[in-house]
Amino acid sequence: MRRWLLAALLLPGVAGAAAPDGRQIVLHGNGSGALPCAACHGVDGGGKAAMGAPALAGLPALQIENDLAAFAKGKGGNAIMQSIAKSLTPAQAQAVAAYFSSLKPT
Repeated sequence: MRRWLLAALLLPGVAGAAAPDGRQIVLHGNGSGALPCAACHGVDGGGKAAMGAPALAGLPALQIENDLAAFAKGKGGNAIMQSIAKSLTPAQAQAVAAYFSSLKPT
């Protein structure tokens, strides 16, 4: 009986866990090694050409997710992006991609 009660108390917290907030990660990082994306790609996702940081606003989310997955495996990008991508969970990468995709290109 105690096990069922414990499970009933713990499961709602697991099921109700909040999804990562892409905007917060873009603005503030993920607290686990990913720097704020906005530092290089801009708050509006317009990129910073002088830094070599491309515009991400309006790109398909799947393209951004695939790029992040490749960077995490050491393929493409640069050492900074590879490190950042490695520190994102798949859910965080998806949230960041969805956020940038939702922005209008500048």
